[in-house]
Amino acid sequence: MQNTEAMAMIVVMPVFFGACVWMFKALLEFLRQQRLSKMLFEVQSKVLDKFGNSPEVLEYLQSDAGRQYLDMAMTEKANPRNRILGAVQIGVVLSALAAGMLLVRGLVPDGAVVFSVAGVLGLCLGIGFLVSAGASYYLSKSWGLFNGHSADDGIGV
Repeated sequence: MQNTEAMAMIVVMPVFFGACVWMFKALLEFLRQQRLSKMLFEVQSKVLDKFGNSPEVLEYLQSDAGRQYLDMAMTEKANPRNRILGAVQIGVVLSALAAGMLLVRGLVPDGAVVFSVAGVLGLCLGIGFLVSAGASYYLSKSWGLFNGHSADDGIGV
């Protein structure tokens, strides 16, 4: 019995700490993205506030600088790759963690129920993220968002 508990701890502890580090990294990346988006929105609002009337705004947006400004403003909306990749990463990590818990549950008789429940829930979440990423990929591709064009433009992927 002592060997199985030691083996379980050798497997569970690195996986647990690795998952914690990965979640902390993901949280920091999310907060950085939020701060960057907020700053970009404020800059865009200030630039648009500088114009006095509609013809000035249209003239600016038709210039090279204006096109770059619009491209920068639409990057997140027109490029869903990062969100899809993030969902795939979360799905794979959660599924692997859950599979590890389901494998370890037989080695730890006292914690079998806990590992079973956590493993099944984690596996369901992981598969849900993977299905979500697949659906996002399919819809983004069918709408033509990978090249920065909508499906209405008649330009497909």
